[in-house]
Amino acid sequence: MLSAFAENIGRRAPMIDSVQQTLCITGTDHLEIGASLAAIAAHLVQEVRELRERGEFPERASVQIDIGPQERLLDILITGLSPENDPDRRETVAALCAVFELASHANVIDITGAIAPLFTNRILAVDEQGVPYAGLIGAGLGDIHPGEVTCRQVSP
Repeated sequence: MLSAFAENIGRRAPMIDSVQQTLCITGTDHLEIGASLAAIAAHLVQEVRELRERGEFPERASVQIDIGPQERLLDILITGLSPENDPDRRETVAALCAVFELASHANVIDITGAIAPLFTNRILAVDEQGVPYAGLIGAGLGDIHPGEVTCRQVSP
């Protein structure tokens, strides 16, 4: 088994060839919001507010969003939680994951890597002094769709 694997190193498998077609993780909110990071940031803040109103986001946590210097970075801070008031990190992880999932709904990610994602999230939970104690960095998660037109819209 190992020797068969070793023989195929460097060869492109048929499945990989099919991935060369443009396939994207495309969030459903992207179609409504578009590619403006300022609009995406405002939308995320509103979505977090709605989650909190339904009791689905930690009450103590607040979200601040800036657009990073590379113009393709959403710099997201989660404040109001800390290792002292959330020692088991349950609320922190819930907040990080909720914001990441919401941001994924607005992103477009070419799974081949040939085209950069519309944006990358840098989500940091910071304590009362502003020191990060937990984080999540990435582009997104979701279903994969054929997306030649959508992915090409976000190419640099």
